[in-house]
Amino acid sequence: MELYVSIEELKDQLNLAREYECEDTHLLSLLETAQVSVETSIQRPLTDRVVDGRLNPMLKHAIKLLAANLYANREPVAYGQPHPIPYTFEYLLTPHRKLT
Repeated sequence: MELYVSIEELKDQLNLAREYECEDTHLLSLLETAQVSVETSIQRPLTDRVVDGRLNPMLKHAIKLLAANLYANREPVAYGQPHPIPYTFEYLLTPHRKLT
């Protein structure tokens, strides 16, 4: 699978030192999961949203947001009351969704 976000870009999103390699395997797994999730959400392959060899920046950022969220929230439950932040994940994906 071709990844559109590198481990280094995800580390920047997470404010992790690039030299910190202990969790690279886990970060790679999160990137793969986030990328497949974005494709599923927009109901089309990301290759359809690549122009001049670059993925649309909204979709690239959505992958980073989702992967960072999965990194920060490693359990399926929350003890606080979570609230979506406006103009983030869903906002980035909506213009790219395939309408049937």
